[in-house]
Amino acid sequence: MMLRLMWCVAFLVFSQSASAYDFGSGDIKVPEGFEGPVMKAPSEAFSAVGFTRRHDDSDKSTLLQLTLFTPPNGIPELNQARQIAFSKQYLMQFLEGVKRRRDNFSTSAIETVSIDGVPAVRIRWTGRSTENNVELYGEMYCMIYQQQLLSFHVQDFTDLDAGGYEAARSAVMAIAFD
Repeated sequence: MMLRLMWCVAFLVFSQSASAYDFGSGDIKVPEGFEGPVMKAPSEAFSAVGFTRRHDDSDKSTLLQLTLFTPPNGIPELNQARQIAFSKQYLMQFLEGVKRRRDNFSTSAIETVSIDGVPAVRIRWTGRSTENNVELYGEMYCMIYQQQLLSFHVQDFTDLDAGGYEAARSAVMAIAFD
């Protein structure tokens, strides 16, 4: 009986803590049904964290990815206009990695948004995967916060339910910074 109670408490604690992911300078509430994190850190300055949500009756998943880059020499103090300009520049560099793996790639205009009061830029894109010839869409955000360059990427398949995509978009826009 005591063992069962301990397992129930452990499950509740794990379930509650699994809903938020602390990425160092803030927290993102990982939407229900998303699994992860899967982490890659090719260098001390660069790390990527991914969460996926499998579509019902499919082997395809919605992607929610966070990429953090801390330049070795830091980021100089920038006013808001310069932060946005640098964020746009880095957004296009991050987006190039997506574009290289897509045919018929197109994007929206870059928008300026605010995430927890911090200026960010966002772009939406569509394209066909060069790997498996499926239509995809997504959006990418980029911003500078506390000497870090942060990128958030949401991606999904055009022929499947958009519920996971919308949940991931909402999670990005609801990020809480420290």
